[in-house]
Amino acid sequence: MHPLLKSFKHTILTILAWLPLIAGLAFVHTVTTNATYSQAFILLFPVMILEMFIFLSVWYVCKATPLEKNNIGIFILRHLTTIVVMTTIWIQVAMLYSEGLNKLQGVTFWREQFNAIFPVLLVSGFFLYFLSALLSYLLLAVEETRQAEQENLQSQLKASQAELRFLKSTIHPHFLFNSFTALGALTKKSADKAQLVCQQLAEFLRYSLTYSTKENVTIKEELDHIQNYLGVEKIRLGSRLRTNFEIDKTLMDKTILSFSLQPLIENAVKHGIEPSIAGAEISVILKPQEENIFVQVSNQYDKNTKSDNSIGHGISNLKLRLNKYYGEEAKILIYKGESTFSVKMYLPYVNRMMEAEA
Repeated sequence: MHPLLKSFKHTILTILAWLPLIAGLAFVHTVTTNATYSQAFILLFPVMILEMFIFLSVWYVCKATPLEKNNIGIFILRHLTTIVVMTTIWIQVAMLYSEGLNKLQGVTFWREQFNAIFPVLLVSGFFLYFLSALLSYLLLAVEETRQAEQENLQSQLKASQAELRFLKSTIHPHFLFNSFTALGALTKKSADKAQLVCQQLAEFLRYSLTYSTKENVTIKEELDHIQNYLGVEKIRLGSRLRTNFEIDKTLMDKTILSFSLQPLIENAVKHGIEPSIAGAEISVILKPQEENIFVQVSNQYDKNTKSDNSIGHGISNLKLRLNKYYGEEAKILIYKGESTFSVKMYLPYVNRMMEAEA
């Protein structure tokens, strides 16, 4: 809908802004002819009201004809055709209106008045079209800017919601419940293993609390956190949880988004290992690849189980966080085969300023 017609207030203001133009044209008519103000208004008021609607309709033409360099020929041709057609129709209607006044009163006065004002109407028609086109493109630009701002706000809102969900999920109550249950059973069997699990759990909690509000960490810090998580889970899952890490040692001091690897490991444990009686292996690969850090986390899963591998909230939140942190430079690809679930990430190297902050 036309921006000037979206509300009753805008419509009234548009009409009020048009009235001085009608008054000015009527004044010109009285100066150039022997007509009085009342006669000028009788002839010009309906004609100029029609021109107002033509003036507003140019917005739709401009909306259908965006100003682009590669379409400049079509742009010029379409506007030239429109201005000729619209002005011709407007002048013809004005002429028919003057003829109608003549027949109604049985005189030729109004046709003479139309002939006198015809050059002014012709120039006004072309001028008002260009003025309307200029205003229309300005309104369209404002509308596009406003829409882009709204989309940006929506994107920021989604990212903030993802961050909030992420902060709430850095320490899972379900994970803590399982950990303490397994730890309680372990204290009766092996005090040494129980002590090790307590240390790993303490380090896991320390990392979660410390880095949940920090954007970037080194790969070594993230991997240490994952090892603490897996150490605790192995006590509960036993031999069902098997891991294979292939890490390029040159990447250990590189900086990445905090908690960018943990959701992938948690997803593999929750949907791949836990539902399977035989368990499975989680494979983690980190290596440099061109201008990126290549990450791949994959695991087997039993498709016959009730809870097969799926894209959990952790990975969905991770996508939003990666987009907010890296922009479009980061990529995440998800592959689900017959018995294998794999997530690949391509993370750009963080600039030195961010690394220094880390």
